[in-house]
Amino acid sequence: MEEMLRDNRVVLYGEDVSDYGGAFKLSKNMLEAFGRDRVFNTPISEACICGTAVGMAMTGYRPIAELMYMDFALMASDQISNQAAKWHYMTGASTKVPIVVRCSVGGGKGYGGQHSQSLESMFAHIPGTYVAYPSNPYDAKGLIKTAIRDDNPVVFVEGQLLYNVKGVVPKEEYLIPFGQANIIREGKDITFVVWGPAVADAMKAADELEKDGISVEIIDPRTLVPFDWETVFASVRKTGRCVAISQCVDIGSFTGEIVSQITAACFDQLDAPVLKVGAKNGIAPQAYTLEAAFLPSVKDMTDAAKKLI
Repeated sequence: MEEMLRDNRVVLYGEDVSDYGGAFKLSKNMLEAFGRDRVFNTPISEACICGTAVGMAMTGYRPIAELMYMDFALMASDQISNQAAKWHYMTGASTKVPIVVRCSVGGGKGYGGQHSQSLESMFAHIPGTYVAYPSNPYDAKGLIKTAIRDDNPVVFVEGQLLYNVKGVVPKEEYLIPFGQANIIREGKDITFVVWGPAVADAMKAADELEKDGISVEIIDPRTLVPFDWETVFASVRKTGRCVAISQCVDIGSFTGEIVSQITAACFDQLDAPVLKVGAKNGIAPQAYTLEAAFLPSVKDMTDAAKKLI
């Protein structure tokens, strides 16, 4: 709302975002505040939502396109990855595409295989697209404001498990720069690099490991693109050990890129191999008990850490 008050070029639209207030009520009261010219519904077509966002952005607007689930971003992959991400470069930098694609991840809520995928790694692979993934309310505000003001397309990932999390959010304006990681917890024995809802479990794992005398440093990158490699490298050079953690399925996850980069940059300072922890390589189950086994758990994180000590 602050950014829409600040800049009348900012518009918000998607499925049921106006009268209903969005599937998760995140746009509640926005219609009353800004009217139907700036807050409006769309057909059930992610390709349409993101395609029109590209066109609006190229003509001077700053659209925020809301997709109900990140799974459905696949329906708009051409608009995001081939259009929004590339037009600035294909026009010799004469065109900007400042869109924000907000999409939620339903993992951990029993929504099943078509509403639970963490696909941030896929979009991180596309040059020209920024990827932000807050883990708490404070970061969510600071990052979304930065995303709206940035001239590049941003895929803004929101873990639904975080929608009901409460935290201190200052009323005054603040922005969190992209590419600036947050050292959530300092430690000396091992580094956890983790983002999104998995951060909460990583904190619990660190508490458990502390009981065994293992000190964990936790780094939340906040954005996968751009990524704050130097903060991560500095931590790993100090601790000599690292576990990269996310809710993405393990194969093809951005955690693998983290393992690769750390191994190349910090090889001489490593005391053990760099490990990664993620969701199991399969389709997200709908049953809560099965989904709990599918997603990375506190035990998965503590077990990985203990392998390195």
